[in-house]
Amino acid sequence: MPTPQDQEAAGTDVGKDWRWVAGLGALMLAGCPSACTTEESSRPFHLTGQVGSRGADFAAALYQTTGVRMEPRNRIRWANNGAVFDVMVEEIGRARASINIVMFIWRPGRASDRMIEALSERATRGVTCRVLVDPMGSGPFEKEVKPKLEAAGCEAHMFRPLPADENLARNHRKILVVDGKVAVTGGLAIQDEWLGEARNEKEWRDTNARIQGPVVAQLQQAFAENWQESTGELLPATDFPTLSQGQPGLDEAGGGWAGFVSSTANPEVTRAERLTQLMVKAAKERLWISQSYFTPNDALMRLLVERARAGVDVRVLTPGDKNDQPAITLLQRATYDTLLEAGVRIWEYQPSMMHAKTMLVDDRLVLVGSINYDALSFNLLEEGSLVLEDVKAARELEAFFLEDVKRAREVHAERAAR
Repeated sequence: MPTPQDQEAAGTDVGKDWRWVAGLGALMLAGCPSACTTEESSRPFHLTGQVGSRGADFAAALYQTTGVRMEPRNRIRWANNGAVFDVMVEEIGRARASINIVMFIWRPGRASDRMIEALSERATRGVTCRVLVDPMGSGPFEKEVKPKLEAAGCEAHMFRPLPADENLARNHRKILVVDGKVAVTGGLAIQDEWLGEARNEKEWRDTNARIQGPVVAQLQQAFAENWQESTGELLPATDFPTLSQGQPGLDEAGGGWAGFVSSTANPEVTRAERLTQLMVKAAKERLWISQSYFTPNDALMRLLVERARAGVDVRVLTPGDKNDQPAITLLQRATYDTLLEAGVRIWEYQPSMMHAKTMLVDDRLVLVGSINYDALSFNLLEEGSLVLEDVKAARELEAFFLEDVKRAREVHAERAAR
């Protein structure tokens, strides 16, 4: 297999080559999380028992499962498709102390130029700017973007630098934190496909969120652990104002309960897999999933079937033929017969690549972040997703899903058979 450097020299899109590797990895591992473990490993993780979908019941379940505490008084604002760049530039422009970014894909183009301009303006005014990107997802970054950021005064590093051809334990997180008070996360990337409004193949469909409140400290911690691995440095205490100053910028009343679950590679079971199963088990009335790489393993398939047969309204929105990774399309379609037979409804998005990773559970629980339904997310990648209990946010995510399925094609049993 050629090295990423060889591919770059030959003009190959290293980011897309990573997706090919990801697809191959999913092909080998889908349905078998134990493939990443030793022969002495325990059986694959399968969450059993009852899980509440709200209040103290869900908060206790989340804490037991992932070690993450739900925090009150958080406010979300959705930033879908190209609007995420408007939100990020707006928040960067307000920075007074620090801007911290970890990103899997950052590639040269119009989106990159806009971010560089915004970061450079703040850095020249004395704001500390830290950028961490994954080299496998961001091939040309080191030569074409990093020098511009450094010239403006930003500090930029590559996470687990290449060559490391056999190491698929990459950083798939997508996080921006400004002054430790406001954060953005979701399925985004700094690449031109994330511009626009998902009108055609060149404009991808994605869901992202701006979050303000105490939970931002948890997103900051996820960045901090990656930054510490890459540089050996701790962030200053001032980057965690919510730990010492309450909830800046928020009233005492209002807002939802939220937690940010970060995940890292584990030979047995990661927080990404634990969280995904927990969200599925929590559903009592509704489970609506938008998932870009839908290749659930055996344990997750059993849970989806179980929920549907228990009367839960289970719906899945996936990419269609415009998936950037065709191998994933084949794998996701292999799950259709089993799911349809259990009563799950499935749609394939038509206009462009559907890259969102969201879940809507019952009437108030939402998830948005970077975790895919595949073996790489569940076993090898640095990941992170925001969990929020908020009725308003749930209604808004419901509206996004219903709008998306208008632009999607529902899969029925006869079509699945074909």
